[in-house]
Amino acid sequence: MALLASIIGVSQSGKTTIFKALTSTSEKKESKHQNISTIPIPDDRLNDLAKAFSSKKITPATLEFVDLPALKKDATAEEISDVLSQVKKADLFVHIVRCFENEFAPHPDGSLDPIRDINNLDFELIFADLNSVEKRIERTSKLAKSGDEKAKAVLNLMQKLKIFLESEKPLRLYQFTEEEKQLIMEMEFLSDKPVIYVGNLNEDSEKSLKLFEEVEKKAKEENTFAIKIFGKVEAELSELSDDEKKEFLSSYGLEKSGLERLLKVTFDKLDLMTFLTAGEKESRAWTIKKGTKAPQAGGKIHSDIERGFIRVEVYSYEDWVKCDRDEKKVKEKGLLRVEGRNYTIREGDICLFRFNV
Repeated sequence: MALLASIIGVSQSGKTTIFKALTSTSEKKESKHQNISTIPIPDDRLNDLAKAFSSKKITPATLEFVDLPALKKDATAEEISDVLSQVKKADLFVHIVRCFENEFAPHPDGSLDPIRDINNLDFELIFADLNSVEKRIERTSKLAKSGDEKAKAVLNLMQKLKIFLESEKPLRLYQFTEEEKQLIMEMEFLSDKPVIYVGNLNEDSEKSLKLFEEVEKKAKEENTFAIKIFGKVEAELSELSDDEKKEFLSSYGLEKSGLERLLKVTFDKLDLMTFLTAGEKESRAWTIKKGTKAPQAGGKIHSDIERGFIRVEVYSYEDWVKCDRDEKKVKEKGLLRVEGRNYTIREGDICLFRFNV
C-alpha cells in the first residue's frame, strides 16, 4: 500500500494553492472529501540512465499526497470530526503554515501568528487522542484489576500518555520505548504522526522571513524539517515548461523549486529511499524503506524475484558517473559487486537481480 502524505493547515494558509502547484503534472482523483494525487519525484539520474541505456521508458518514484479540508475558525464538532476521520489515513503531515500577508484573504484570526496556528491545529489532534486514551483506560481498568499482566502494562502506559496529552503536547514528542511501541501497535493516534512544516511566504518580505524563523525554531525543537516556499511563485512555476522553470529558478539563484525540495524532504521523513534499474525497455526508480535487504527490494519489482532470489549485481550511480557512464568500465575497475540475500540496498544502487523459480 502506498504511503500517504497529507497536506494540512488552518483556513487561508494557502495549502490548496500549494497542493495545486505540487500536483500540476500529476493525475488527480477527486472525491467528496478530498483530493488525492500521485506525485512523481524528480530524479535527474533517470534521464542519465535512459540516455546511456537507450531506454524506451522512464518511470520515477512517486508519493501520494492528499489535500485535506482546512480546519476553519469556529468549526462545528461535526466538521472537526469529519476532518479528523480523514487525518487517520495519513502516514505524515505536511503542515502549511501561513507566513504571508494578503489584504484580499485576511487571516481568520485577524493577525499573522504561525506558532498560534500550529498549536491550534495540534490542539484538535491532541484532544482526539486524549479522548481515545481515556476510553482505553476505561476499557482496560477491569482487565488490569483481574490480574491480566498485559492489561496492567497498557493501563500504565495510557495513564502516562493521558498526563502527557493534558500538558498540551502532541504524542510525536513522547519518547516511546520499544516495549511501549508494541503495546500501542493496534491503536491509532493522530498527534504521533511525523510532521514537516512548510512556511508559505510573501516574496521579498522581511516580515515573512521573520515569521518563518519562528517556524524553523519550532521545527528544530521537534527535530523535524521546516521548508520555505513562496506559494504564489510556485503557482506560477507550475504553469511553465521545464526549460522555462530552469531559467526562472536560475534568475533567483536556485537549482530546485521549493516544491521539489519538499518532495525530497517528505521522502526522507517517511524513511524512504530509491534504488535504480536500467535497460533498453525502461529506466526506473523503485521506492523502498531504508534498511531493506536485497531479496525484499527485488520483491518490489516482482514477487518471483524475492521468492527465487539468488544474488544481486550492483554498483552505485556515483561510481557509474565516475566511469564515464559506461557499465563496461564499472566492471573493469571492479566496482560492480555481487551481493547475497543479507545485502542492504543503498540509495542510488543500480541493481540487476538474479533469481530462479
